[in-house]
Amino acid sequence: MTEAAGRPLRLSLTAEGAMFGPYEQYRLLDVARAADQAGADFIDVTEHVLMGLNSLHTGQGWELHHLEQPQPEPLATLAAMAGATQRIGLLSAIVIAPLRPAGLLAKTGATLHALSHGRFVMGVTASWQKDEYDALGVPYEQRGQVLDDTIGACRALWESAPASFHSPTVNFDGMFCSPRPAAGERIKVWFGGKFTNRQIRRVVRLGDGWMPYGGLNMTIQQKADAVATLRQAFVDAGRDPGTLDICDGLRSVDGSLERSMAEIPAMAEAGINVIRVHLRRFSPGPDEVLSVVEEATRRFEEFRALRA
Repeated sequence: MTEAAGRPLRLSLTAEGAMFGPYEQYRLLDVARAADQAGADFIDVTEHVLMGLNSLHTGQGWELHHLEQPQPEPLATLAAMAGATQRIGLLSAIVIAPLRPAGLLAKTGATLHALSHGRFVMGVTASWQKDEYDALGVPYEQRGQVLDDTIGACRALWESAPASFHSPTVNFDGMFCSPRPAAGERIKVWFGGKFTNRQIRRVVRLGDGWMPYGGLNMTIQQKADAVATLRQAFVDAGRDPGTLDICDGLRSVDGSLERSMAEIPAMAEAGINVIRVHLRRFSPGPDEVLSVVEEATRRFEEFRALRA
């Protein structure tokens, strides 16, 4: 991919609840305001609905990915961020879609779309933690099918009224979802997770983008090959490959934002056009988050001329 082709790069700043204490989650709104004012393209938030004892593991950041680490519900958080900002895109990165009834997810997503003047992008996945599936009464082994059916049902409810939908796990007839996108509007859905034939099919049939999630041990060449495959699949399905978004997280190189962002040209060459910067990876502590927002958006400006 050359600089003269493709789509311009955009920056998404990941605002995790774990950046702040459980009783300081309101500070996420300060992060959203700062990102909006600084010129970032998206603010994104992560999720687990519940954490279970069997899922305890360590992660990146200031402390262990422990069971009581703050992880606020993403769609409610983005709704609050919508009210605190003016222009920035609002990305769920990610909503574990199978853990919500399809009709409820459709209504919540459509409401957020309406309240934010169309700034919402719904990133979804099936995720990995069996504990929360068990606790919420959703069959873990069927999560891929439930994901497909849930987003298919959302599309049906967003696109027409009355809407009917029938699948192995979601079924309804003659239902209305209001508000819903106006004629000609579309709530974009980006699917996160491994690159498989099933993932290709769901992105092409139901989605607008793919989120490798840090690559899932993929090399940059493997990502480039995956993007090329997805673009060809869009062509084969009669869809415009120029509308496909690829959103991937920036790898931390020694905790240095400058050295880490030096990898952006290679990411753009691979076809990645939305670069996620996890603020927590580059902030020594909660009081430094806003300065990292400023630094990340400032440094990203030199890469905006690149095209993916």
